Amino acid sequence: MSALISREVIIERVAQETKWVVNQRMEKFRQAMHDTMSVSPFLIPILFNLHDSASFEELGDLLLAGHLMIGHTTSFGKLIDEKILPRVFGAQKLDATYRRLNPPLNESCFDEIDHVVQRPGQKPALLSLKASRWTINLSAARSLNAAFAEIISRYSEQYDEIVVGIFNGTLEGLSDKYAILRGINRGKNHDVIDVQDHVQVLAGKEFWAWMNGDELMTQHWVLDGILEGLHQANCREESKQLLSSYTQAFNRLYASSLKADLSIDWHTLLDAINK
Repeated sequence: MSALISREVIIERVAQETKWVVNQRMEKFRQAMHDTMSVSPFLIPILFNLHDSASFEELGDLLLAGHLMIGHTTSFGKLIDEKILPRVFGAQKLDATYRRLNPPLNESCFDEIDHVVQRPGQKPALLSLKASRWTINLSAARSLNAAFAEIISRYSEQYDEIVVGIFNGTLEGLSDKYAILRGINRGKNHDVIDVQDHVQVLAGKEFWAWMNGDELMTQHWVLDGILEGLHQANCREESKQLLSSYTQAFNRLYASSLKADLSIDWHTLLDAINK
């Protein structure tokens, strides 16, 4: 099957969305984010040693990186879920308004369905998007299985298939929870319903290929779009300066914790944080 969307279109659209999200993150950088950073005076001595930090400056860099990574990860998930899949590949994001106006998508069994994907000449497919191999635990796998079984029982004439998509990794690298949600028991009986004929799990390359008519190069085109968006955003120099200023602000804030030999007095730092 040929690609539904061309390489050129994917790169252009992904670049546009990537540039947007990078600019959003840079705006966060420009704010005084160190003021919102939660620092545990009990954890940071552990981090200082585990990461072999040699100075207070390195500790500041480490804490800031960890703080920012939470926002980076959340923003990237939204980039895929709310921007790239709908605006590049045409998936219908099931937000609250769309669900309310398009029953039965407002029913609880569809809560874990994130997008409706329409194929030419086919009934719509339902997509449940997951971030990684560890995204779901046993309880979530059972709940997904029950919800999928209900959808299949009541609405199989309306929808073609259910796809659980993971945009990183391989099928072989997933935890066994992704088998359980399809009703596959490997050893212990988890009291799930066999929905293998209607539910498939796709990871990494196979997921991106499915999004674009089984074109296996799709993931590379998405990456090319991200790289082009980064080139257009041109954020490296400003980002370097901003991150440096944040670390310096952290150092100034807790400078009283440094001893004369520049080692850290952890008890003074504790008093400074837990005032």
